Amino acid sequence: MNSLLIFIVRLILGLVFGILLIRLFRPEWGIFHGVGAGLVLVALAYAMVFFRKKKQE
Repeated sequence: MNSLLIFIVRLILGLVFGILLIRLFRPEWGIFHGVGAGLVLVALAYAMVFFRKKKQE
């Protein structure tokens, strides 16, 4: 798969799950908190890939 396509899929899924998690656990928070949580999830996904590649080398 193309790395741009992987980024787009991770971004969409991260935003969806971030919004869903914030709405489930903190319904009084706004949509922007959910977007922030989604961006954190995407950043964590890339950090895990970075550390996994670093460990294999």
